Amino acid sequence: MTGLLTTAPSAGADPTSGPASCVPFGTAQLPPGLPSMGARDGLANLPVFVGRNAPSSVELRTQTTQFNKFWDFSLVDGALLTRPRVWTGGNAEPWRYAPLPECLRNRLVGISADDDELAAIDADGWIYTMDNASQAPLTWNWTSAFGAPIWTGGGKRLLGGAAGQWALSVASPWDNHTYADVAGRLHYYGLAKMTMVPSLTGDGSRITYADPWLPNDDSYEIGGPVGGRFRSIALSSSASTTFVTNKYGDMYTRNFDFDGSGSDSIFFRYSWDDQAGKPTAPNSAFESWFKGYAAVQLPAQDWVHQPKIPGEITSAISVHSTGIGPDARELRVAGRRGGVAGFWHKHLNAPTWEFTATGADLPGTPLENSSYDRSADTLAPSAPWNLSTTLPSRDAWVDGQVLVDSVLPYSILDPRLLDQVGLHAGPSGYRLSIDGFDPVATTRYATVTAPDGTEFPVIVHTADGLRFAPRGAGLDSQPRHLVGAIEVPQSAFDARGTDPVLDGFVRDWMRGKRIAPISLSATDTDLVVR
Repeated sequence: MTGLLTTAPSAGADPTSGPASCVPFGTAQLPPGLPSMGARDGLANLPVFVGRNAPSSVELRTQTTQFNKFWDFSLVDGALLTRPRVWTGGNAEPWRYAPLPECLRNRLVGISADDDELAAIDADGWIYTMDNASQAPLTWNWTSAFGAPIWTGGGKRLLGGAAGQWALSVASPWDNHTYADVAGRLHYYGLAKMTMVPSLTGDGSRITYADPWLPNDDSYEIGGPVGGRFRSIALSSSASTTFVTNKYGDMYTRNFDFDGSGSDSIFFRYSWDDQAGKPTAPNSAFESWFKGYAAVQLPAQDWVHQPKIPGEITSAISVHSTGIGPDARELRVAGRRGGVAGFWHKHLNAPTWEFTATGADLPGTPLENSSYDRSADTLAPSAPWNLSTTLPSRDAWVDGQVLVDSVLPYSILDPRLLDQVGLHAGPSGYRLSIDGFDPVATTRYATVTAPDGTEFPVIVHTADGLRFAPRGAGLDSQPRHLVGAIEVPQSAFDARGTDPVLDGFVRDWMRGKRIAPISLSATDTDLVVR
């Protein structure tokens, strides 16, 4: 084990062309793993760290300090350290060198832990995953594999990997049990867990996420706050809850994952209809197979604007899971109160922040924490794509409602393919127009133009389609498939009897419903809806 301390990266690793090659496979590729137990088998075999730069306590998840229920982790001078998080007799146990493959020694520059996994990146942004991070050190093992198919891809390089701007998020049936949909209905996690690595990219308004089951590209994003235009400078994530802030201390959280947002119709069942009155399935398999149970109600949950912190803060923000359920999260932010250093903290849904003094040096950079909301002061420009299309007639054999009601994995089906196989749909006479169409936003306003020229507002919801091959971010000449729905605002729907044109649209095109499923295909110049 002494070689852990000084060995340089292995001679065959080429950081510019791919990740280090000595860890091609690990148990992270074999979900769901074991329940978190925090056993200490193998701990005594890890060499004790005798340096002076290790932190005395770990209270925030940062680029170099992490924790889960059972273990602290720290990256010190290129070495990965660990110790039990449980305090014995008021004193922390000594830091020890965590096991590292030869090709990763002195190579890692950032770490992030969540649930039973720890992700690390090297200076070139390549992701490495240590599995069983909430188990005994004897079981800890690494892999450089990432991406489709099913976590066996050749590795993933983060588009954005700056300190404090990326994090590992893992939600599991063992530690979290359930997640909630937009209506607050609880659903059970499947055995494959929900894992992603979100990161801030570009000007901070884009939150790109890597998923070990999806193609290794940079096309999948969590649509950011304020319609995707909010510019974040820091990010933390845990158990599908992502936490961001701008430079003025305006903070938002969102519970979001690819699976829970409507994109994975292979393993999940979704609905745009109110699921009230249906029982909650006892597990994820029953929910997917049996329509008598409530489906995941769409659209995906939106961002929640968190209250301002009444004191000094830095960009070191942190979120971690505290137990079972979708709301068991704690937010922490490094800062001061009355000149004393420490961290501000609160439960995810608490209305106010509390402060804990530590006296330790503050990580992150100081923020201009205005006492009022300045979310709109640094907004990014709107998306450049203004798209319009004729809505299809409702006498076609296949449309969005048919796809949602079928047993087919419809989120993989681009509607342009329906025309290619002869399943055409004629024009309905109604036209849909969307200005500033951002494909990763969940919800945006749009306009429907009736055959007589009358215009009225609608809401268009979307979720990304499930892709098996890489594609570019945003929109380009390659069709991007999405699933979604058109919604008539509640007030307009209730008053439709006073508006004959809107009433006709609801009756004839919406089939009497306030929200109607659609399937979309968008390029940077055109839009197809079925």
